[in-house]
Amino acid sequence: MRFGDHTFDTVHLSYRDHFPENRPRGIAEGWDFAIELPAVLDMLDAVAAGQVQAADARAALLEGVAQLYGPLRCFEGEDEDDQLAVCRARGGCPLCQGERKGWFDGLLDSADRQWARFTAPEEYPFTAGQNGIHETTCSVVARHNPATYARPAGPAYVKALRRYAHSVDSHSGRSDFDGDQDYPRMHSMTTEEAHQWISKNTGPKGGRNCKRCARCSPAV
Repeated sequence: MRFGDHTFDTVHLSYRDHFPENRPRGIAEGWDFAIELPAVLDMLDAVAAGQVQAADARAALLEGVAQLYGPLRCFEGEDEDDQLAVCRARGGCPLCQGERKGWFDGLLDSADRQWARFTAPEEYPFTAGQNGIHETTCSVVARHNPATYARPAGPAYVKALRRYAHSVDSHSGRSDFDGDQDYPRMHSMTTEEAHQWISKNTGPKGGRNCKRCARCSPAV
């Protein structure tokens, strides 16, 4: 650990020691971390001797926490609001930069494809959702799809990724998250694809799992 002109070799900093109830704070600010007492005493001696500044020592300790925060998955123990605050302050976090980024990029790829199909009803005249099949121009489809969609880029992408990564329910098939209504989800199809969809979703009792919209009565 280095700060100022001093280097402290082999300083033991550990996580998951205990949470002191009388000094609560975010984990990124050192809560639930412990450091060996001899190293602390050496640091205090260096500060007392005027060899280093107390602020430098403090910054070095927090840097040690920052280096362990991601690899030890400390963020999993954070309060959700603290987690989001750390992400904003640092311009990212393990949730945004880890596997959930891949999930989000996959969501955008799918949304791009679905939107391209949805906006070409002459090529993809039928659309399937959770409750059955519709004509793509059906008002039910319009109600469940966003009015407009464009793949976010730049700062808009960072904001959308952060919103997704910090709210997605990984136990729901990743379909539930803040802002999920902003992305097209229903699947628009060609006539041939619609026939295949109906065949796949028709149960042994005849249409048990395949419903045709009563509003638009798709002729497929």
